[in-house]
Amino acid sequence: MAVVIAVAAAVLVDVGAAIRAEHRFAVAVRSGSGLSFDPEITIGGFPFLRAAADHRYPQVGITARGVVVGSCHDGVLCRGDLRSALTDVRTDGATVTSRSSMRVSRVSGSLTIDSVNLGRFLDIIDLTVTTPAPRDEPGGGGPVDGNLSASSGILLTGTVPVPRTGRDAAAKVSVVADLSVVGGALRVQATGFYRGPEEHVTADVPDGSRAAVLAAFTRTLPVLPLPWGIVATSAHTEGSDVTVAGDDLGPTTLYPTDFVSARPTADR
Repeated sequence: MAVVIAVAAAVLVDVGAAIRAEHRFAVAVRSGSGLSFDPEITIGGFPFLRAAADHRYPQVGITARGVVVGSCHDGVLCRGDLRSALTDVRTDGATVTSRSSMRVSRVSGSLTIDSVNLGRFLDIIDLTVTTPAPRDEPGGGGPVDGNLSASSGILLTGTVPVPRTGRDAAAKVSVVADLSVVGGALRVQATGFYRGPEEHVTADVPDGSRAAVLAAFTRTLPVLPLPWGIVATSAHTEGSDVTVAGDDLGPTTLYPTDFVSARPTADR
């Protein structure tokens, strides 16, 4: 029994030390990067105290939610979630501060924006994003699948202008779109009107207005910030959200002050 108690106490001490270290790490990233809230930090390595003594951690995960990523077309600030995964992290001290340096073997970063913020970038205030279930998988899209992910065949629904004879009107329509990255920027390209099994809106769009409607769902967004200034190279949906991601294979040296270092550029 004494051994069990001793082991449990050691585990509690180790977990407590890890929690305190993650909090200090979060404060360092927030204060150095100008974030409004502490990011979520997960430091891998058990026992933690041994990893801390060696100043080396196998994995560090960082998630900063609700970060301002740019100004949308209506002047409202758009927000998203920044995430980064660091592999084989070597720090210059047991405690990470805003002045610390981190030598990492590999670093990846991503930005996730929801349909509301994507709609603001596209100037479609009621935009919804749906990832259709795979047609070749019976029962695809059910709870066991989690969030579906895709880069093509995305279902977008929203209200856009529909040019008509002598006047402009608006209609809610559903289109199919592809996601890609061009020069580090998210590209949304509408390719046609949706006619599949997912819940959608079928509107009577005149033949002469179809191109204009598809164009309303098509845009290259500004270059949005990724952690550490990483350049986005891919884009995909995660359920109703859109994620752009990139990898810097490293090894490289990072500083907490550089977590949010890229700045948006002009829309085009």
